[in-house]
Amino acid sequence: MKILSGEGDYNKVKAELKIYGYFKDNIKIVLKSLPPGIVKHVESQLKEAKNGLRFLSQDGTWYSFLKLEDKKRVTTESYRRIGAGAAKDAEAVHANRVVVVMPSGNISTDDAACALTEGIVLARYSYDDLKTSSDDKKAGKGPGPVISVYSFDRKKVSGKVMDRARMVADAVNEARGLADAPSNLMTPTVFTKEVSAEAKKQGVRVKVLDRPVLQKMGWGAFLGVAQGSAEPPKVVILEYKGSKKTGWYALVGKGITFDSGGISIKPSSGMEDMKFDMCGAAAVAMTTILAARLRLPLNIVAVMPLTENMPGGRAQKPGDVVKTLSGKTVEIISTDAEGRMILADALNYAVKTYRPKAIIDLATLTGACVVALGTEASGIMGSDDKLVKALIKAGEESGDRLWELPMWDDYKDLLKSEVADIKNAGSRWAGTIQGGIFLKEFIGDANWAHIDIAGTAYLEKPKPYFKRGATGAGIRLLVQFFEGL
Repeated sequence: MKILSGEGDYNKVKAELKIYGYFKDNIKIVLKSLPPGIVKHVESQLKEAKNGLRFLSQDGTWYSFLKLEDKKRVTTESYRRIGAGAAKDAEAVHANRVVVVMPSGNISTDDAACALTEGIVLARYSYDDLKTSSDDKKAGKGPGPVISVYSFDRKKVSGKVMDRARMVADAVNEARGLADAPSNLMTPTVFTKEVSAEAKKQGVRVKVLDRPVLQKMGWGAFLGVAQGSAEPPKVVILEYKGSKKTGWYALVGKGITFDSGGISIKPSSGMEDMKFDMCGAAAVAMTTILAARLRLPLNIVAVMPLTENMPGGRAQKPGDVVKTLSGKTVEIISTDAEGRMILADALNYAVKTYRPKAIIDLATLTGACVVALGTEASGIMGSDDKLVKALIKAGEESGDRLWELPMWDDYKDLLKSEVADIKNAGSRWAGTIQGGIFLKEFIGDANWAHIDIAGTAYLEKPKPYFKRGATGAGIRLLVQFFEGL
């Protein structure tokens, strides 16, 4: 698929499908932009259409009209949805050449084109690698159509902006592919191999720590989770140096490639979705690789602890106490609160080794976050208000939204242990905040933000530009944040 900046009169360009976006409260704009012969066919129907209109003209050209909100309410998210609609229309009519005409609203032409491009690329993604019938292959595979993007008012659409948006969306889709793969085909070893290969291709330095090294270093919290699985644990570290200046920004991603809950086993219903418990690791890996592709002028290190969480004869048990890399001891209350355990060691390692300017972790950490925020926003907490606010701003700009939760000291009592420094789970209340309070114990005085992507990392039901499955949550947000530094 090619997405190009259109030039000239879009009505004179030959295409199998022409798509026009229009504002709900201003149909006249789109009517003025159409050839006279088409206006008479659509004028009355557009006024009645709830979501838009598609029809085949006499000359064999498909026309599609996609409705946006009222002009004053339109955001970049509106244009992502227009992009998704364009991708679906192109697939529906099997068009090879497509023209998309964007309406001019309160969004700049470049921002609209960027969002529209993201919507097209994200909507075309499909994980069907394991299907054997050619009839099952989706439109996301193959060369795809050539899509030319124009502005209603004929302002030039920046090809450079669209190329950048394409790179971001491609990275998101690559992370989705890692997460959507079944857990028997995306073990810690396989994840390490695939991510390492792409990172090296982009000039990113790769380090891999295996069990003997981790034991010697003292990653007790991480290895406690890993000991129930037959799959060997890995810690993958990516170092991208885009600046000669010293100083790192650190990313840490939860990489549980399958989460049974361990001895505190989960209900069987829906357990197949626990292959998505490594979405944090996929996101920080692809963010770092994307930073290299975009040649961002800063230094990023990504730390990804990878393991399964399984029950078995060697698995850790509720009531066990482990010593973490930081030296602090943790009483295991629930083996299903394993994400915070592997992150505790990874965060502590990143802080001590790299002394980062800021450290951000992404994790599908708590079901409580899904209850609180649903699938519309990720939860965020942190030790540095300026960092948290900057990430929230980047989330609004990128469409990868965040909502802040408190980290008051009052919550610490929920994690008090009678036999260790802290326990890994408390009561059922404030579950997401408990996760953040726990992690804060292992970051020292670092500028830190914790992002809980449990509700946004994968979807049980599709959205306009996401099919059911992984979404690559966090990548658009982090790239927007880094570009704003």
